[in-house]
Amino acid sequence: MIPYPTDHDDPGAATAPGRARAVVDPVLRACLHTLPEAVRVVCAYQLGWGDRTGAPTGRGTGAGRAIGPALVLAAARAVGGPEEAALPAAAAVELVHQSTLLHAGVTGRAPGARRRPPTRAVFGTTGAGAAGDAMAALAVRLVAGRPEAVTLLCDRLIELCGARAARHAAGPAAALPGPGALFGLACALGAIHAGAPPRVTAALDAFGRAMGTPTPAPRAAPLPRLTPVAPVSPSAPSALSAPSTPSAPAAGTRPPAGTRHTAPPGSGSPLEQLARVLPGPAGVAELVALYRLITRTDP
Repeated sequence: MIPYPTDHDDPGAATAPGRARAVVDPVLRACLHTLPEAVRVVCAYQLGWGDRTGAPTGRGTGAGRAIGPALVLAAARAVGGPEEAALPAAAAVELVHQSTLLHAGVTGRAPGARRRPPTRAVFGTTGAGAAGDAMAALAVRLVAGRPEAVTLLCDRLIELCGARAARHAAGPAAALPGPGALFGLACALGAIHAGAPPRVTAALDAFGRAMGTPTPAPRAAPLPRLTPVAPVSPSAPSALSAPSTPSAPAAGTRPPAGTRHTAPPGSGSPLEQLARVLPGPAGVAELVALYRLITRTDP
């Protein structure tokens, strides 16, 4: 049996966003240098790299937890691709995230800067909006070499714009859109840049969306275990399968003593789809370690 790892089982899951930040920040800094100075100052402030005058803050890393970039790189590795191929996509996802924050009127939090005024309060609605637009444009430029990635990114930007417009129409008390669309984009772009086929990309997109979409299920509910199985036919698409739920065990079988598993609802759940399309348990384990990390804390 190959259990989904917990934070204790895989401490690397907790440090994956930091590792992603370290490799993505140089790409982001290079992107910002292509912007006009007035816009670059606002973007650097939003990312935690500069003050309101553009002077460096001395922080080596940007604002936020870099969950999106970590998902991009994990998805690329999960489908057997090199991490380096997905670096532009990882930076693009972070730019989309920061663009969304700017347009929503909130600021990323740089380490040690929790009392820093929001970007919109410092540069005004026009300045923050211009920086948000520039970041979205940079994101598209980063994935321009893959038309399918451009289409997906643009579609997701439109979706995020629609969610913000709906929130505005509902009034200021309405909740901000959840991160499901962004997490799905991250997983899908990682797959695309690693050369994954469309069905794998779609399964990773669904997995990311499920990760960022609140559900009534309790957070403490254990995740399922996956068992490697031999394909039943040459055309079978999977090398993994999820076990039966405890309420409906296979006939004549009994789960091993101490086994804890709960299959996701429905035979087509994102976790099961992910298990069917990925090439091996290692890819599933890394992504689900991030799943557990994200769903146990505020993304």
